[in-house]
Amino acid sequence: MVKIKIDGVEYEVDEKKNLIDATKEVGVEIPYFCYHPALSIVGMCRMCLIEIEGVPRLQAACNTPVKEGMGIITKSDRVKEARAGTMEFLLANHPLDCPVCDKAGECRLQDNAFGSGSGHSRFEFEKRNIPQEEIGTNLIINHNRCIVCYRCVRFEEEKVGESNLGLFERGNHSIIGLAKSEPIDHNYQGALADICPVGALLNNKTLFKSRVWWYKSHKSVCHGCSTGCNVTTNVRDNKMYRYMVRENFEQGMFFLCDKGRFDLDWMNENRLFSYLENGKNSTSQVVVSKIIDRLKEAKSIAVLGGAHESNETLATLKQNLNSLSQALGGKSIQWETRVTDAQNKETEQVDFLLTKDNHPNTKGAIDLGLTTPSGITGIVSAVKQGSVDLVILIKESIPEGIDPNKVICFDTNLTEAAKNASLAAPIQIFCEREGSFTNKNGLKQNFEKSMNPIQGLLTSAGVVEQILNTMTKKMEVSVGNR
Repeated sequence: MVKIKIDGVEYEVDEKKNLIDATKEVGVEIPYFCYHPALSIVGMCRMCLIEIEGVPRLQAACNTPVKEGMGIITKSDRVKEARAGTMEFLLANHPLDCPVCDKAGECRLQDNAFGSGSGHSRFEFEKRNIPQEEIGTNLIINHNRCIVCYRCVRFEEEKVGESNLGLFERGNHSIIGLAKSEPIDHNYQGALADICPVGALLNNKTLFKSRVWWYKSHKSVCHGCSTGCNVTTNVRDNKMYRYMVRENFEQGMFFLCDKGRFDLDWMNENRLFSYLENGKNSTSQVVVSKIIDRLKEAKSIAVLGGAHESNETLATLKQNLNSLSQALGGKSIQWETRVTDAQNKETEQVDFLLTKDNHPNTKGAIDLGLTTPSGITGIVSAVKQGSVDLVILIKESIPEGIDPNKVICFDTNLTEAAKNASLAAPIQIFCEREGSFTNKNGLKQNFEKSMNPIQGLLTSAGVVEQILNTMTKKMEVSVGNR
């Protein structure tokens, strides 16, 4: 930590951080467009100009290192005039289409125009008008809104490892466009739209879906893989609309892949809200009663899956299954959460964020000891041999080689597993209550409740508790009748 003066007031800041981030920590905001904490510094937008005591010219804060005893001025008339001039140039060709722009409400151009702009334009000429283009399988570019901050080009080259975008022409004719003939088709088109500080890059999948001020936002963790990227959920009318990046400086989390970002439809559609018997709707009373009968008849029971559940749900579920085993006279219940090859290996990356393990809480399940020495192959073999004759499946597909008639399925959606299993019970999505996931590196991260479950919908742990309570009551009634 070093001491510097900001507008005459002395602060202690982190000398390892960029001047923009260091001052932000102590409550002093320096406006910017092109700077990003995870990308190289180019100083293209000139929005972050400041005065430094002893230096005659204005300097860009983004490429100015923090030094002991430094004195900077962020609010002088000279600085304000420079920023207002920068805003005037950036808005010269920018269309006044905020009412129809998807970025409205979270646009840095709007923020800086109100905070540092002059409030009026002296530009009297006709604004340039370049047709909008589809430059990716899920990416649109509106050239008229682009302020040539170069963030998208840097992100692709430095993080994705591709060079699909480039800067073409000069001066007033400068545009960001495709450098190749093929459209962009990588896993980070959502991230390109996300890091664009204006509404120049947009995703087709979220275009015109909702205004940002209609969302209820909560802190969460991406469910797409074992990386556990930090996200902010955007919910409206109890439906999940968007995942947006929640920057985490300490863990270096600044981006989100498309697989996690756009894998949201299952939260809103095709949900399982009814108990099923052989794929047909039934009632909880009938299905729970038949599950109890199956549990009593079984010689040995296996539980598969659970790595989509939170640490808290898994811990409660483990406790409830132990109680269930005791209620069944000490009957064996073995639990294996690792149902895919990726879960049984060291973490394998698909790209710089996405892993091959599409479960958000494999590490948390392993830490709770929810594994078997023989793994999934051992359990499948035991089922085939008949030593295990009942399988409880938690939000997974029925493994090949297991007879669906021997399966009881707990699922959030009306999946093939739920349809084919002999009995199925609906359960809550992880985001319908608060909890935590443990990512591939062993980092435990909490998430808030984002959506409200329908009345009566239980977690997987709640379903087992319901089975246990029903079984216990039946036993009490039976004893009382004697």
